[in-house]
Amino acid sequence: MKLGLIGFGGIGSIVAGQLATDAAIEFVGIAARPSQGERIRTTLGAVPVVETPQALLKLKPELVVECASHKAFREYAEPVLEAGIDLIAVSVGVLADAEYRERVLATAHKSGATLQIPAGAIGAIDAISAARHAGLTRVVYVTRKSPRAWKGTPAETMIDLATVTAPKLFYDESAEHAATLFTEKANVTATLALAGIGFQATRVQFWVDPAVTQSVHHIEAEGPCGTQVIELANNVAADGKASLQTAMSIVQAVRNRQAVLRF
Repeated sequence: MKLGLIGFGGIGSIVAGQLATDAAIEFVGIAARPSQGERIRTTLGAVPVVETPQALLKLKPELVVECASHKAFREYAEPVLEAGIDLIAVSVGVLADAEYRERVLATAHKSGATLQIPAGAIGAIDAISAARHAGLTRVVYVTRKSPRAWKGTPAETMIDLATVTAPKLFYDESAEHAATLFTEKANVTATLALAGIGFQATRVQFWVDPAVTQSVHHIEAEGPCGTQVIELANNVAADGKASLQTAMSIVQAVRNRQAVLRF
């Protein structure tokens, strides 16, 4: 399988390192900054590094994986899907914009390509999406992170992170609002909303907790199928920033494409 990769930051480099060991996968191009060329060559060898969707498409990938940013998703998603190439993407918070979401999905429908969203940092999306068919009545997503993990986000305007000494809820809104406001920190809220009852009906709560050393994700869902309670406490990767669980969910999605036994 000829693979194109968008992004070679913390998550992208982990994904590349994992998939580089698969004999059935050939990296045909990496969309990344030129300054990352040396790191890319160290991991993947002499793979072309490009900066535009057109340049990536010229390399004729059979599958493209996005693990970069909202900006990259907006730049690459439509050209890739329009070319009839399947896309696996994690920066899906941009799909909180209903008009843009419909345009992206219409592009995929017209070309016959698919947009696949891996579970990312959260789990049991298959259970949520399955229960949706029977009719979910309530979905709530709660995350707890340390004050350090919330730095550089809109949380800084909502709470004084430097003075927090006990767990504190500082945000309680819809998934639509969360994905739009928190961008890179709230892609999981978009994933959950798309799998379940939508952006407006899905509730999102953000906590800051000085005692937390991992990223804690808690999901509650209710409906005719019953009650679901899902909780993960995720470690970060060696770089201290990237979510290892997110990276591995991308690896699983790619490997599933060729697996005889799929989960």
